[in-house]
Amino acid sequence: MANVFKVRTTELTGTGRTSLRFEETTWAAIDALAVNRGIRWQDWARDVIAQKPGAPNKSAVIRAALADELLAEQFTALAEESASGTAELNEVHKIVGTGYYRLDDDQLASELADASIITKDDSFGSFVLHIGRRSTSYGGESFVIVENMLKGHLHLMIAPTVES
Repeated sequence: MANVFKVRTTELTGTGRTSLRFEETTWAAIDALAVNRGIRWQDWARDVIAQKPGAPNKSAVIRAALADELLAEQFTALAEESASGTAELNEVHKIVGTGYYRLDDDQLASELADASIITKDDSFGSFVLHIGRRSTSYGGESFVIVENMLKGHLHLMIAPTVES
């Protein structure tokens, strides 16, 4: 099936009109996001562009922001769907066991405070990846933490108990 593109033109930066060319599915996602916020797509796009002044490719900035926001919505929906009053999953996963946790900002700070960090990678934009070992007071397990950089959203920690 061929990709169908649509062009829309609007004022985004105060320097004249800009034409944006996206697939119809991308436009549908942008429209839905704007409607959920109670604003026009142009206002959403203007806000996104304003956060990256001087960016040479406005379309790339808008696509990246759209992906970030859709992922954030998905993570929020998953967290709300499976929230059961505890941060740990109750079911045993065949790879991580029960070592899968949702952390709020305070819990994240506590986990990282005395941990031995082996790798910290912040090249992803919307999240920071931490790999290391928990403090011995928390059990000393190896962990992977995905620190969500979107304000008000949970972080993910995977710290399975591994038998040697």
